[in-house]
Amino acid sequence: MNGFIDRLADFLRTILGSDDAPSPGPDPRKRQKFVDPDLQEAWKELDDYMNAGRNTGTQSEDTRSRGTERPRPAPDDSLRQDYTNLEVPFGADMETVVRSYKKLIMRYHPDKHSGGPEEQRVALEITKKLNESFDRIRAARERRSSPS
Repeated sequence: MNGFIDRLADFLRTILGSDDAPSPGPDPRKRQKFVDPDLQEAWKELDDYMNAGRNTGTQSEDTRSRGTERPRPAPDDSLRQDYTNLEVPFGADMETVVRSYKKLIMRYHPDKHSGGPEEQRVALEITKKLNESFDRIRAARERRSSPS
């Protein structure tokens, strides 16, 4: 009976996309991380997109650790809604914004919401709103950090 329950649990983990789902292989009891090649490719593309302008205006880790960090100017108040859309506090650092953006994009990705046309339409709208908010925040940061 335990073997049946273990196989059922493995099957459910695979369907639900759990990280510790068994990989299809000769020994189904050997647990390995489930890897979807399309998801990995999309994740790499997202990382490349997000790192495109990331180093502009940010200080290196060693500069921060020495305490020579210059004060950050306050963010533009027109971005308040964009920070709210990304579920981060107003004026949060870029690392926090990026983490939240990735998490939300994965949660609301249209491919995960293909249950019906209405559900997919809503997911597309949310994804579009997240992308626009992230782009505005990143552009504002680049403008502030670029020498005038």
